[in-house]
Amino acid sequence: CWSILFVYGIAGLTATVFRAGPPGPHFQSSTVRAESFVTPPNQTDKQVADAVWTTLKIPLTGPPQAYAIRRDRQNNLVVSFYTTNGPMGLNAQLILLLKNGPIHVTVLEQQNQLRIETHRNTIWAFVNNLHSTTLRGHPYDWRIRLWAYYNEFAVWALLAMALTGVYLWFSSRPRHLLAQAAVGLSVVSFLVLYILTR
Repeated sequence: CWSILFVYGIAGLTATVFRAGPPGPHFQSSTVRAESFVTPPNQTDKQVADAVWTTLKIPLTGPPQAYAIRRDRQNNLVVSFYTTNGPMGLNAQLILLLKNGPIHVTVLEQQNQLRIETHRNTIWAFVNNLHSTTLRGHPYDWRIRLWAYYNEFAVWALLAMALTGVYLWFSSRPRHLLAQAAVGLSVVSFLVLYILTR
C-alpha cells in the first residue's frame, strides 16, 4: 500500500498546501488549436460528439458521456474529454502524457472546424486526479481501468489495515505505555493538522 499512500498523501497536500488561490481548476498552461471537421447532417448532439471522439482519437478516453456534452451561449456544441492523457501520442514520456488535463472541443458547424482547447495540469493536480480515479467514472481505456481497480482495492486495504490495527491494539496492548503515547500523539497531531488546514 506504500504507493497508494504516497498518492493519497500528495493529493491531501495538494488540497491543503500546494493549491494557492481560489477553489476551482488550476492549470499550468492551455493551448488552442483548430482541426477540420464536417458535422454529419441530421444527427443528435450525442451522435456528433461520438463522431468528434472517433475523429480526434484522444488517447485514454472513451465516447463522451451525456454530462460532458452541452451547448454554449452561441449554441455551439461543446464536448469535454476528461482524461489523464492528451492528444500528443502514446510514445511521449508517460509523465508528460499523464499531466494533461481536460480537453474541451467546440464544434463550429459553419466553419467546418473543431476548436480544441487542451489544459495541462500541474503535477500536483495530476496526482490529485490519480487518487480520485475509481470505477464509478466508468474508465474506457484498459490502462485507466487497471489503475481504477488498484485504487478501489487500495481503499479497502487501507480501511482493513486501520480497522485491524485498532482491533490489535485493543486486544493486545491497551495498557502498554508506548501504545497509549502513540495513540495520544496521533490524536493530538490529527487535531492540530485539522485546525491548521481548515
